[in-house]
Parts: sequence; C-alpha cells; structure tokens
Amino acid sequence: MQIKITGKNLDIGAAFQEHVESRLHEIAEKYFNGVTSAMVVMEKQRSQFQAEIVMHLTTGLVMQAKGHGSDAYGAFDQALERMEKRLRRYKRKLKSHVKKRRRQPLARHAAPSFLVAPEPEEMLAATPAEEESAEDFQPTVVAEAEEHIVEMTPGEAVMQLELQERPFFIFRNASHGGINVVYRRDDGHVAWLDPGPCH
Repeated sequence: MQIKITGKNLDIGAAFQEHVESRLHEIAEKYFNGVTSAMVVMEKQRSQFQAEIVMHLTTGLVMQAKGHGSDAYGAFDQALERMEKRLRRYKRKLKSHVKKRRRQPLARHAAPSFLVAPEPEEMLAATPAEEESAEDFQPTVVAEAEEHIVEMTPGEAVMQLELQERPFFIFRNASHGGINVVYRRDDGHVAWLDPGPCH
C-alpha cells in the first residue's frame, strides 16, 4: 500500500510518519488486503490540529474520515477511529463487495470539476434594473480539476456515502447508465435521486 503524508502549516516528523504508516497498515490488514493507497493530510489551525485520511480500495471504493485534536497524534487517531467504526459497520457488505468486484472493479468516468468564486456582494443587493443585467452574470472559475464519476449500484453508492464524510455522492447507475445522486437528509435518512437513463 502506498502512503502519502503531507502537512499544512506544520512539519511531519519521522516518529509521527512511522505511527501513521503502522496504524494504516494495521487497519488495512485487519479489514481487507485490497487497499491500493492512502493519503493523510495534517493541518494546524491555531491551537488545533485537523487530520484527513483517504483510503482507496482496489475495487474503486474510497473511504474518508476526519479528526480534530490538540496535537497531531490525537487528531490522526480520532480520524482513524472514525474510519474503523465505519469499517466495522460495513465489514460484511465490504467483503461481499470486494468478492463481487475482484474480477470487475468499478468503472470510472472522468468529469471536469470547477471551483467557482462566490457572487460579488453588489449582486446580492441589486436593484430591479441591475437584476436584469445580473441574468447575464457568468461565475468566475478560480480552479479546475478532474473528478471521477464511478459506475455502481445504488446500494454501493449508499455504502460509499457512509464511508466518506460528505453530504452527497454522485454516481452513474450501473443498471441504466444515468447520473444519480444519494444524499443525507436533515433527518439522518439517505435519499436517492434517479432521473433515469441519459438520452
């Protein structure tokens, strides 16, 4: 398993790097041996530390967890504990998924992703005349990247949502190829949006 550890506003020491690598290998061996890579980003925010762990499975699933603490070790351990809780909860489903996907990993489709600047303040308090000209307003793209939309079943998409700390997950429905979304509602339930196949 390839492990990449980076620090924002702090230096990553050899002892901490060793701690991270041994704990990640331990988790990977305990739950499955199909982890291709892991990335850990440590960030210092004033007196607090934030850790983000992202693990990629050979089948195409991605796991993600975040943690906070008063030191780097505490933040990382909290993130790892959260990830392990999810893994325990989904261990049976993950094993079934890995078995099913061993021969045929999830198909990934490249999709451009754009980071857009927020609307200017003057647009938010516009007069009616200004509102008409605001219809022609084009947002300013401040960054471009490439994301991947994975082709999977709705059940796999719900599991993927649960394995990551994000409010929604976009995927291509394996049964008809259309773009679908699963998202977490305010009441804690997961909703599934399926507009049907693309024409």
